[in-house]
Amino acid sequence: MVLKTEICRFSGAKIYPGKGIRFIRSDSQKDIHAEQVKKRRRTTNKPYSRSIVGASLEVIQKKRTEKTEVRAAAREAALKEIKERIKKTKDEKKAKKAETVAKGQKAQTKGNIPKGNIPKGPKLGGAGGKR
Repeated sequence: MVLKTEICRFSGAKIYPGKGIRFIRSDSQKDIHAEQVKKRRRTTNKPYSRSIVGASLEVIQKKRTEKTEVRAAAREAALKEIKERIKKTKDEKKAKKAETVAKGQKAQTKGNIPKGNIPKGPKLGGAGGKR
């Protein structure tokens, strides 16, 4: 396949079909110029910080500049405190449950007679078969 290429009078580069712009000069001569492709350069996005709900910018910057060891120690201390709080609530629940069980046993020994199995009458509503 042969392509008819022309030479740009300005730069001397080959111009392939469909590329380039043809001009007609004032002295009626045809000129063709290669289109100069502009290289688009993206501006580099500079990282910027802004505050998040619940934390101001100063707090975020302070945390960012902290060393990892300090952050890890703070995390461990917070986890330890949370675990202690959970353990404390569990112990309180156990104590409360034991107290209610003890009250229930006292009330039963005072003279409440267990009702036992009272015979029930026949079931109403027919046999429970398929619809």
